[in-house]
Amino acid sequence: MLCQLNISHKFRSLNFDKRKKKISFIIFHYTETKNLDKAIKLLTDETRRVSTHYVIDFNGDVYCLVDLDKRAWHAGESMWENSKDINSRSIGIEIVYPGENTNKNYDNRQIKSLIELSKSLKDKFKISNSKILGHSDIAPNRKIDPGKYFPWKLLEKESIGLWAKDRIDNSTLNNIEYSLFLNNLKIFGYPYIRKNDTLQKQMLVINNFHRHHLPHLVNSSPTKSSYYKSIDLLKLKNN
Repeated sequence: MLCQLNISHKFRSLNFDKRKKKISFIIFHYTETKNLDKAIKLLTDETRRVSTHYVIDFNGDVYCLVDLDKRAWHAGESMWENSKDINSRSIGIEIVYPGENTNKNYDNRQIKSLIELSKSLKDKFKISNSKILGHSDIAPNRKIDPGKYFPWKLLEKESIGLWAKDRIDNSTLNNIEYSLFLNNLKIFGYPYIRKNDTLQKQMLVINNFHRHHLPHLVNSSPTKSSYYKSIDLLKLKNN
């Protein structure tokens, strides 16, 4: 797919280094800023050592801050499946958005641009839907963006990312089901999930699984809906 977006190079970041791996991921973030100006200031500040390849403003305008052959610094300490150094393997896309705690939906113009940009990048680099993720997926122990209001279900309709239909069952998991659920998350790709961890550490990962796939369950214990979703996602991934 040829991207029809008019991508601006008005703002550039020097926060990058050499890309060491083949591009195989797209990672979505939010800026947690009120406007584009503050986002650009943050992502170009050489003292902060953060950057991204693309920024999408509220009105849908797209800015390229770092060229794709360079390793932008957007993922930080992160992992998916057995892949580390996600910065070297990924394209980072930041969406100007004030944060999950504002309880706001994303602007439709942003999402329209995000879909077109993501489709183009996915086709160009042959990126699997299972590797189109949020920052909260690859760093669930410390990040929550792009947050529970990010429209993953809508993106899946455009063949961007994985989404399994909900199977609603609010029953509590028994010990065996809970153990199987944790194992499914690990197989699916979630890092930092261990059966011998404290419940608090496990819930950091579970919450971010919910944030992506069952947002109404954020800050809630997993239910059989969570367990069924993990099973169905593994089936989709392996198809």
